[in-house]
Amino acid sequence: MSDNLQPPVKRGRKSAGRLTPALQFLVPIVRNLSRLIFKERFEQRENIPVQGPALLVLNHVSVLDPIATAAYVWTAGRLPLFMIKDGVFKAPVVGRLFTGARQIPVSRGSAAAQESLERAIAALRAGEVVAVYPEGTVTRDPDWWPMRAKTGVARIALAVPEAKVIPIAQWGAQRAYDYHTKKMHLLPRKQTWIRALPPMDLSRYAGRTDSVAARELTDEMMRALADEVGRMRGEQPPAELHRYTGKS
Repeated sequence: MSDNLQPPVKRGRKSAGRLTPALQFLVPIVRNLSRLIFKERFEQRENIPVQGPALLVLNHVSVLDPIATAAYVWTAGRLPLFMIKDGVFKAPVVGRLFTGARQIPVSRGSAAAQESLERAIAALRAGEVVAVYPEGTVTRDPDWWPMRAKTGVARIALAVPEAKVIPIAQWGAQRAYDYHTKKMHLLPRKQTWIRALPPMDLSRYAGRTDSVAARELTDEMMRALADEVGRMRGEQPPAELHRYTGKS
């Protein structure tokens, strides 16, 4: 079925996740912002389960793409908890809203980083949906391909084997805001194309929580995203994904 016309997906919208007052305030704002900024092309939302824990693994092409990806997951009938850089939570108004919306702050390079992972794990064990950008920042690949990622996302997945792990590829939001040039081009609206893949088969990682498994699974996730972005672009992704060594 084509999603180009964006019909609402009625799939048990409140099946998991607590709709707090902050979320009640944010959801319509984010939903309408996504429509305002982007021409939405939302596909294969049915791959996001209606109920139960799900770990959504996304590539990151623009500082604006979380608006579209949040709308995408919402219209699939779920309330996503995003893992977001902790600096956002320090903003007076936005920080309070995100805290009230139960979003998960990520403190990279600190002892609090483990706490972020534990909060994500606890959310999944409670049957919720957690959305992660494993690259930790907008891709620095000059051609916008997904990058090699750190292993936190795999450690979350390995800790909650009952959770569905779903790669979600996206393409196009970088045309609205180019992180590399810091230039915004909102008009005319740019298409954002988002597509969820079927849940990954993690059977070969059963019972494993070691660092080797985490590295292999992370690479498998990012390869799945790169290959899907390649199909969306009609291009061959690079054999070796870009390695970003700077600070996020």
